[in-house]
Formats: sequence, structure tokens, C-alpha cells
Amino acid sequence: MIRKRLAAVVAAASVAALVLSGCSGGGGDVNAQAKQFTKNTKAEISFAWWGNNDRADKFKEAISLFNKKYPNIKVTRSFASFGDYWTARNTEAAGRTLPDLMMMDANNLSEYSRKHLLQDLSPLRKNVMPLDGLSDSALSVGKANGELDSIPLGTNAWSMMYNKDLLDKLKIAYPTDHMTWSELKSYVRKVDQAGASAKPSEYGSSDFTGSLPGFIYWRMQQGKGVFTKDGKPAFTQQDVVDYVDSVKDLRADGKFFPIKRNAALSPKDGFLAGQYALWFNFSTTLLQAMTDSGTNRIGIVPAPGPDGVDQHVLATHPSLLLSVSANSQQKAAAAALLNFLVTSPGVAKIFGTSLGVPETRQARAAAAKVNATPADAPILQYARYTQSQQTPAYPSLPAGYGTIETKWGDLHQQLSYGKIDSRQFAQQLFDEMSVSLGN
Repeated sequence: MIRKRLAAVVAAASVAALVLSGCSGGGGDVNAQAKQFTKNTKAEISFAWWGNNDRADKFKEAISLFNKKYPNIKVTRSFASFGDYWTARNTEAAGRTLPDLMMMDANNLSEYSRKHLLQDLSPLRKNVMPLDGLSDSALSVGKANGELDSIPLGTNAWSMMYNKDLLDKLKIAYPTDHMTWSELKSYVRKVDQAGASAKPSEYGSSDFTGSLPGFIYWRMQQGKGVFTKDGKPAFTQQDVVDYVDSVKDLRADGKFFPIKRNAALSPKDGFLAGQYALWFNFSTTLLQAMTDSGTNRIGIVPAPGPDGVDQHVLATHPSLLLSVSANSQQKAAAAALLNFLVTSPGVAKIFGTSLGVPETRQARAAAAKVNATPADAPILQYARYTQSQQTPAYPSLPAGYGTIETKWGDLHQQLSYGKIDSRQFAQQLFDEMSVSLGN
């Protein structure tokens, strides 16, 4: 969690520091390129992403497949860690020298779109980038400022993971698919009681109001908005107080995993160290949970819902996105690579679910046959569950969202240490939003 927050700070600060004009991004004539593009088109394009060497090896293999279909398109590849990646992209953005095709995340999409750094992909759909098999819901997550500026490589959904080894040890039944928030609070107390005699003591959960995505889903469960179309908060300070205080009894009674123990375990946390049972995160982090905790026996169910409502909010969220830069001179060739990476079953066989759950039926079927990691099967099963109970789409995130998400986490740490109360939390969050979101 700390690593993610640091990366978010780097990315958000760098984006905020950009001094960019509001004019069009230039680059090649997209309409002419779309009409003239064929499988024999000659082009050289650059493609950049963040990740490790394993991801780089997989992209190398995927591009080799792409070149069997498009033999005359040369792809220059580059990658970096998340923080370094965004430092490089923001430097390039200032000079309008972004890669032709680049990995994008939801936190930065609105900012880059608002600055006209990304190509609207709509003119390329018919002849170059049909995106066969992608649903309207999947396409909607890549829209920003009225344009189709990004396409999801894969998606995930908010979830509650649980450590089967720990719960078996404590002789506690696993959480169910249809748990309510009230039932969750009772469950946390039950696990705490069973784990109290362990050395060190074992807990049910950390404070699950500590992340902004959790608040977003809580609002969606109530049928309420999160951000307005013009990027302003659709919630009040009192809404934030109500959410944070919804577990104030557990917090006051010391029933959450202690914040000091979490800090001492950094860069892991108590769940990944096997010291508490429940973890709230997006579904494609299941592999991280298995790897870092040292056990494949990690279960996954939807996060609890409101009392008396037998429906979850299971809106899909883009795990990773791809965008074509507005400054690209080879937009059609870049879009062809984008289309191939998103829809090809061969690419899905290479990556499994490591980029998120593939969006097309054929790609998901290909990923299911491989089971490259122990997380693939449960992630795909969870994806099928979410699709059978699909609810309204995850909200578009405004420019400056990354800064707000980081601020939420920082304020929650102060709350957990007793340095501020829930009203101070809400006030300081809105103070930050007045700057970051221009309210």
C-alpha cells in the first residue's frame, strides 16, 4: 500500500507540474491514415509501458505475434517502474514527444485527455481498430472529456479477499458471497476473539474505510454519485464523516489490525504477512496476495453490501489501459497494435490475467486454458460472477484524482493514530480537493 501511495504521489505531482497548452496535439492526419491503412502498411512506432522484466518478456512475445499479421510495422519497446514511467511520460508530454502507443491508468486519463495529449480513437474504429467483442461498458471506461481516448487491456472489480489458512487455523467459516456491512462487523469481532491468544495476536481486518475506492463503491451501493461530469465531488463532508464513522465502534474498541504493526511490516501489510484475515482490493491483485503471503489459499468474494439489499455493486474497473498519443505520426499503426493487444486470444494466452481480465469472450477463453498462475482461475471465475450481476459503470475519475486518493490514505493514517477525528478528516480532504480539482 505504501509503495502504491508513493507511486501515486510521484505520478500526480508530475502531472500537476506540467505546463501544457490547450491546443490540439498535432501529429499525423488520423482520418487519412485510417483510410489508407492495410496489413502491408509500413511504419515504425514506439510502445511504452510500466512493469517488470517478466511483463517485458511477455510483450516481446506478443509483438512477435503482431508482426506475423503486420510484418511491416516495426515496434520499438520501452518500460520502467510505475513511478519512473510517469516521470518520463510527463517530461515527454511537455515537449509533445510521447510514445506512439502508451500504457495509461485511470488516475491519469482525465488529465492527459484534458490537455489534448491523447488521440480520440473513434475515427480509427471502422478500418483499423474494430475492437471486436468489446462491450459498450468496457469502452465507456476509456472515455474522457467526450472522447474515446483509451481502451482497457483488461478489467477488474472491487473485492474482499480472505486467507483460508488463517481462518482454518482459527476454525472460522469463510465469508459468504452475500455478506452485509453489519454482518462483516460481527465477523471481524468473531475473528478477533478467536485470534486474541495467538502470538502475535491475529485479527479479522485492517480498517477498511482507509481507501478512496472503498468509499466510491460505498456511494455506488447507495445509488449516489461520486464525481460530477465537470470533475467536482458529488458528495459532502458529512458523507465522508458518515463513511469513516461507520466503523468507529470497531476502531474505538481496538478491533482493527493495529496501524503501528502495519507500518512495521512495510512494504507488506498485515494481510500479506498472514496476520489478519480480510483484504479489500481490486480482484487482479489476487496474484500479489498469493505471492506475497506465501499461500495460494486466498479466497475472493464481493465486498459486503447494505443491509436489506440483496445486490452487490460489481462495476468493472480498468486494470490497465492503452492510449495513442496525439503527437504520433503513425496513429493508425499504433491503433492496430492496440487492437491486437486487446482482442487477440494469442496475447491472452501469453499474459493470462496479469494485465486484468481480458474483455472479449475469445480472449477470456484463451486465458482460461493457460492458467499461467494459480490466481488465473479464481480471477476469471470472479469475473464471470461480476458479469452476471453487472451494475452501473465505475465512475469516470477527474483530473487530479490521484492526488485525492493519496490524500485520503494519508489522512486515514492520521485518523488511525488518533491525530485527527472524522470531521477534520473530511475538512482537510475537501481543502485538498479545492486545490486539486479546482473546486
